[in-house]
Amino acid sequence: MAVSISAPLDAGGHMLFDISEFRAPLPNDVQVFASGANRLSEIRGFAKLGIAIGVAVNHLNESAIAELITIQQPVMIDSGAFSEVVAGTSGIRVTSPITDQEWRRRLAIYLRLASSLRQKAILVAPDQVGNQQETLLRLERYRTELTLIAATSATLLLPLQIGSMSHIEFLTAAERAAGIPLVPAMPMRKAATSIFALTEFVREVKPRHVHLLGMGIENHRANKILRLIRHFSPRTSISLDSNRMRAVTGIGRPMTMTGTALRSTDAEGIYAEVDSPVLALTGDRFDYTDSIAFPSGWCTAEQLYSIAVSVGMLAGESAKFRRDPDSFLQGPFRDNAEISWMEYPLMELGLNRAWEAYLDQTIRSAVRTAAIVSVFQDSSIRRRCA
Repeated sequence: MAVSISAPLDAGGHMLFDISEFRAPLPNDVQVFASGANRLSEIRGFAKLGIAIGVAVNHLNESAIAELITIQQPVMIDSGAFSEVVAGTSGIRVTSPITDQEWRRRLAIYLRLASSLRQKAILVAPDQVGNQQETLLRLERYRTELTLIAATSATLLLPLQIGSMSHIEFLTAAERAAGIPLVPAMPMRKAATSIFALTEFVREVKPRHVHLLGMGIENHRANKILRLIRHFSPRTSISLDSNRMRAVTGIGRPMTMTGTALRSTDAEGIYAEVDSPVLALTGDRFDYTDSIAFPSGWCTAEQLYSIAVSVGMLAGESAKFRRDPDSFLQGPFRDNAEISWMEYPLMELGLNRAWEAYLDQTIRSAVRTAAIVSVFQDSSIRRRCA
């Protein structure tokens, strides 16, 4: 069954991420990261579109880490330091402090990703939002880990926190504490950098690279800020990130509506070449004829055991089947040389049930990936990454 997914619109009926309202286009060489893509399905969705991904290291599981290594695309990796503070009328308060053990766990993941991705990895150095002194202590405490990460050619960002030191003084002190060069990153959300402070810093330092933390290209201030940076330091490369998942998820928002629409569709041709709106968006192909006789490529160990039981295999048969199911299926059915195990009716029934379960699970787990492809395939952030 086909499904029609319309272009993503906001509540007012305007296309999301459209920056045509600005009087002039933003600089073409600005690197934009879609942050908030922490799940495996989200990473795959943005990767299929060639959109640079932003993740938070504290939200990554093993499958997400492995996928980031596999896709070998630019990735910005945040430390998750925002999670330990809350911003209120009285300022920034630490409510869930990150322990030393947790910092070392996160930095071990940093090193693992940086060792594989090298120049494609941009990582946020350990800091504390709104606290210059604690940030300096953390940089000094984890100096060894940061040195190893820097040796991979990955980029380490330093959020320029607000405090008694100027941005220039703080960057100098931070590089001294860390023992390595750091790329200045301007916080644009919690403890946000003022445009005046940002402009003064860029005018004086003229950094090789500057990053804007938490600012997307659709932000109404982005145009002005990027042009100010280019005016005072034309050779400075610029990168920025914002949580694209949060912006399009929720009641009446395109990710949620698209996901709901895709979940309501059914796959057709499950005993031939599978036709599914989800698979059409992800670009994945499944064919019953090509796959059914080779269950090692799609059947779980639990499913193989269940098939062996349902077919009534003897202990020795079951062990051989589960060890090498593809070869076993081509062998003769017990003492009957006229048919193979593959042709045995109960085996066919068991394999078909397992195939249906496999397709159902595969398609359901790919819905979020497909929804991302649908929502972001015509977005301005993708055009910048093309």
